[in-house]
Amino acid sequence: MKSRQYTIIIFFVIITVGLSIYSYMGNFDGDSNSAANAAAIEKHDEMDESYFKAVDYYLVDQGKPFLRLESTELTLSKQNTEVVGFNPDGVIYRRDEAGVEEDPIYFTSKNSRVFTQNKELYLQQDVEIKVANSNLKSDKVTIFNSGRHLEADGNVRTQSFDPKTNDQILITSNFALYRPKEQFFEYQRNVKGTIQRKRQYEESVSFTTDMMTLEGLKSEVEMKGNVTFKKGNLDASSNQGTVFLENYNKRLKYYSLSDDVRLQESLLVGGKPMVRKAFAEKLEGLISEKKIILTGLPKVFQEKDVIKGNRITIRENIETVEVDDANTNITLERDKDQNQ
Repeated sequence: MKSRQYTIIIFFVIITVGLSIYSYMGNFDGDSNSAANAAAIEKHDEMDESYFKAVDYYLVDQGKPFLRLESTELTLSKQNTEVVGFNPDGVIYRRDEAGVEEDPIYFTSKNSRVFTQNKELYLQQDVEIKVANSNLKSDKVTIFNSGRHLEADGNVRTQSFDPKTNDQILITSNFALYRPKEQFFEYQRNVKGTIQRKRQYEESVSFTTDMMTLEGLKSEVEMKGNVTFKKGNLDASSNQGTVFLENYNKRLKYYSLSDDVRLQESLLVGGKPMVRKAFAEKLEGLISEKKIILTGLPKVFQEKDVIKGNRITIRENIETVEVDDANTNITLERDKDQNQ
């Protein structure tokens, strides 16, 4: 009898100890799972974003407004380091190193991403930028360094107004960079441009090139690589070119071409069409006097005539050619009777 009781007691003790061990191990695993779940939740919270609809977002830098962003939808990271906007319409408020306010940058696009710590803004799809006298459109625009430097990539189109000359400057390219303070543009790849004068009777010029810079403060356009230049009946090409916007109505060169210059002009002489061709190392155009000055071993081909000299001046739409060489000065002009 006692043996049976001892057996039952021992069996009960074994079961109790086993249950205790199982319960302890279960709690241990539960604690591990709870810790893992807590870590996952904390990590998720760190990556979590706040979502808003139809919102105006404002960013302040050193107590002064830096960015206003109106979006149909907006997400904001928990750390407030990244802001994503949809259909944004906004403004970047610019200041120079001394804190003086400069022209703000107005922008619209389909998508935007702002990194608040380094003051960078990325815009994509149907991007449009407006700063002072310049408008820029592109597929993608990145704004760096609190608005001091912009880069546009894809289907770039700009329209700039020169207040000194009243010129409208229209440029298209594949890529462009822009520094608003210096009013400086640089265009790259497949660059095409037109400079339009305010008055309709004043001739505009158009050009193509590999790379071009527009310096608004100096009112100058520089072209480099595969330059073509067109003005009225005049077509020219070279490897480099410059347009001096302020010199249109002055007795100074308005444009110059250099490095393997080729010129072709269509004339109407005595009611008959004529094509004049010229080659030189440098060309200078004085629009106010309708003169073209060729230097650097220039040659002019005019009907059956081949004209050479150290310096050749031709007048637009007129058959007259002036030739300067080391010892003589020659003016070639056909007798009008011969052309009748």
